[in-house]
Amino acid sequence: MRKRYKVDEEELQRLKTAVEQFIPFPLSTPYDYVRLSETIKLEGCGYVSATTLKRIWGYINDAGCGYSPSAYSLRTLCNLLGFKDMDEFSGCPAPIQSREYLGDFVESCRLPENAELELRWQPNRCCVLRHLTDSLFKVLYVENARLREGDIVECGCFTRNAPAFFNRVFRNGAAPRTYMAGTASGVTFTMREPGLSSVDD
Repeated sequence: MRKRYKVDEEELQRLKTAVEQFIPFPLSTPYDYVRLSETIKLEGCGYVSATTLKRIWGYINDAGCGYSPSAYSLRTLCNLLGFKDMDEFSGCPAPIQSREYLGDFVESCRLPENAELELRWQPNRCCVLRHLTDSLFKVLYVENARLREGDIVECGCFTRNAPAFFNRVFRNGAAPRTYMAGTASGVTFTMREPGLSSVDD
């Protein structure tokens, strides 16, 4: 039997909100929880059943009002977001539900061909993108993120301190998927000199 984890209700709600912001579909029907279960599995994070997810989100209450998610289920949801466990997730700033972004942003279509963009976000994530055309980029370098070197990604705009949403990620001829970087903290970005082989610490 999996160990139950007594998590603060506010932190659990913050985790659920971050997951809802990460996935590209709402959690409003029974099938949505099946899709979330499949997404977790496809991302290589483990397996949490749709029924367990419904209990965590309160969609069903068959386990009683005192239900607590297992440590495994919480860790798996954290893994989906790129965190090791609840301790690491809790150490990051709370997701920002809304904000008026008036400052730093870059439109992909305005970048010159072969321009390189370095993205960083918490906790300790980094990737370098090379602009191909319009909103398409090639991933040149990845550190601690779920993107892979060689992926082709689509993103129309990058806004400093806001999450970066990749509409499509193309990998090895598989069906494209979506990806969001910086769900909890937003991303920062810098332009790089083309051709640098590594990212400085």
